[in-house]
Amino acid sequence: MFRQARRATADLISAFEIIGSECIDLARLVDADLLSPVEAPVHVLMELSASAAVDLRALLVDFLAGAMESGLVAEALLADSDGHAKAFWAIREGLVEGQAKRGYHVRTDLSVRISDIPALVDQARHFVALEHPGWLPQAYGHAGDGNIHFNVLPPEGLAVGEARARGADITAGLYRIANSLGGSISAEHGIGRSRHRAFWAGLAPAHRRLVTTLKQALDPEGLMNPGCLLPPKETVP
Repeated sequence: MFRQARRATADLISAFEIIGSECIDLARLVDADLLSPVEAPVHVLMELSASAAVDLRALLVDFLAGAMESGLVAEALLADSDGHAKAFWAIREGLVEGQAKRGYHVRTDLSVRISDIPALVDQARHFVALEHPGWLPQAYGHAGDGNIHFNVLPPEGLAVGEARARGADITAGLYRIANSLGGSISAEHGIGRSRHRAFWAGLAPAHRRLVTTLKQALDPEGLMNPGCLLPPKETVP
């Protein structure tokens, strides 16, 4: 769908978010009255923007008509006002807050080629269902740039200590899937402290030397975000 949307609207797409239907219930933890615009396994929140006098609505209507005729899209709903558009975005924003309300959960910031997004989500879902039954996957993200947040919620009532231990195993498994697809363990949220060990472990020796050399050249006294990106006390191989 994204490929066809780019072909139909060129570079006017300013948002192309995918939201798994399982995420909707989490958004309702924030707003119980939140309505799902359509019923489908996967939702797409698409927005067009232009600085020139372009009939964006006509472009979008033509694209959606063709996509529905071909069976690519089951149902579509267009915002008729700013308020209507904000109601759509409230789902995307609410699902993140809803996950936080559930407490501890596995959070990822995976990135793969756009064409590999279906494989990433399918493999991640299969991995969780097979090896961690009872945990709840939440797949959503900025499909237009290949960035998918595949988060996983523990079963309700599971002790936090056990959830975190299992969560570490789940995170490692999701990282393996992203790496096997030639992707990255982090996209928009960076490496920081929570991902630096996994990031470092995935680097080839030459890449480690390059990263360390650049860090030392730009920050010889280690004043900028110490403990981020590079593991503490890491030395050049």
